[in-house]
Amino acid sequence: MNSSDRIRTRTVQNQLVLIQELLEAMQRDVHGLEYQPWKKEVDLLWKKVFGEINKMQPETQSHSLDSVRELWTSYVAHYFRGQDQQ
Repeated sequence: MNSSDRIRTRTVQNQLVLIQELLEAMQRDVHGLEYQPWKKEVDLLWKKVFGEINKMQPETQSHSLDSVRELWTSYVAHYFRGQDQQ
């Protein structure tokens, strides 16, 4: 792994921690005033995560995609579905 991919991988991991924290907060306060701002922030973080992964070498991309799979799948299942209803 080259140094750029190493930095991108670390950035992705840090952003995943933030996403996890925000998703936990969203689960605790589904009908609260902070829900929509948190949702927007999570959406932006996911955009950044996939942007960083897109810049990686193929081997590193594969490992990074594996590392985000579970959280992304959970996010899509619980929060993306409601997008059409808003």
